[in-house]
Amino acid sequence: MEAHRRISFLIAEKSMRRRFIGAVARAAGAVPVGRALDSTRPATGKIYLPDPTNEPTLIRGVGTDFEKEAQVGGLLVLPTVNGTAANAEVLQIRGNEEIRLKKDFKGDVALRQLTGKPLEGDGKLENGEAEKAKEFEGITFKVAPKVDQSLVYDAVFERLQLEGCVGIFPEGGSHDRTELLPLKAGVAIMALGSLAANPDSGLKIVPCGMNYFHAHKFRSRAVVEFGTPVEVPMELVELYKSGERREATRQLLETVYQALVAVTVTSPDYDTLMVCLGFLFGH
Repeated sequence: MEAHRRISFLIAEKSMRRRFIGAVARAAGAVPVGRALDSTRPATGKIYLPDPTNEPTLIRGVGTDFEKEAQVGGLLVLPTVNGTAANAEVLQIRGNEEIRLKKDFKGDVALRQLTGKPLEGDGKLENGEAEKAKEFEGITFKVAPKVDQSLVYDAVFERLQLEGCVGIFPEGGSHDRTELLPLKAGVAIMALGSLAANPDSGLKIVPCGMNYFHAHKFRSRAVVEFGTPVEVPMELVELYKSGERREATRQLLETVYQALVAVTVTSPDYDTLMVCLGFLFGH
């Protein structure tokens, strides 16, 4: 890299515990990140959604022990379907058999799991199914603890203050979709927090786009493109310091997202992506 600085990539703490990957990551100076979904455990009983239309954030349990097993700020995790396990954050525990979520479970699959019945496009139970849903006994689930990321942020701030580089995959995970996923807040919080502590550090965010010709094929071709470094506006840093962290983070995330779009080839489907990559970079 032209910056002549060693990059410390963020890596899942779970991966650090794997023998070979962990050894390589430690040698490379990677920063471990704890993820709630890496610490899920089976919970007692079953859960269901009693009123998905009027109270989509209210979860009830059958034979559950929420007060002992669940945690405010933790997650309720549904069984995996097609490689994806829907989850939602716990806002309030109202006894052993009732929980209020911070946000409702998203997607038709999760709603079917929690009601046992097919749903219309707007998330409402189909005609005649509301009464039958009352007979639904619930679905098994897992819980995940609340993860305190303060140690991760401290480690990142330390590296940045020492004029190091930190590598982060802001989408929060790997995927084979043909467009970017919504970005996680971490990249913005790290940049804003570091500049709040040291406004004269000169911190910049360098967007890096990656596209693969055949992502699941060993040693297939990949395209890596670096964009113009993003300078964080000091007004956002001041906004962050004044307590408006959510708004400052939102604005910076939008800036970073647009910077990533500029260096990433996106398309509505895989075939179109292959045509675009072939045209731009050749086969």
